[in-house]
Amino acid sequence: MENRPAEEPKRELPPEARGNEKWHDTTHAVWKRSSLSSDDSDAIVEVAKFDDGFRAVRDGKNPGKGTLFFTPAEWEAFVLGAKDGEFDIPEEYLTPEEAAIQRGEIPVTAVPSPNNPAPAASGPADGDPGREDAGGA
Repeated sequence: MENRPAEEPKRELPPEARGNEKWHDTTHAVWKRSSLSSDDSDAIVEVAKFDDGFRAVRDGKNPGKGTLFFTPAEWEAFVLGAKDGEFDIPEEYLTPEEAAIQRGEIPVTAVPSPNNPAPAASGPADGDPGREDAGGA
């Protein structure tokens, strides 16, 4: 009798994956968020980058609520728009610190999310999405 490795059971795709060409498995995704995010932040946006350039975005306060997926071209358009100030809030609605962040006077970097699972073997979404992926969240 031959010893063969057990086959992994086939996983059924979740309903949101069926027919969605952008969907990626986020089981092993490495999520990043803004270095300015804290547990008491009103909104926390987390981003994961995949090897094929796709990005996944979720609510860091409620990661199970759902995930949005973006093609590399969509993500590039978003980043360029953000850099051009397309999404800036008029400064009269911001605190002095928020205005300084928006003007780029306070450095913001991407940091690992505390929602990431415990470190394990490298998954397909491992990688450093870089500074632009935090999007100042």
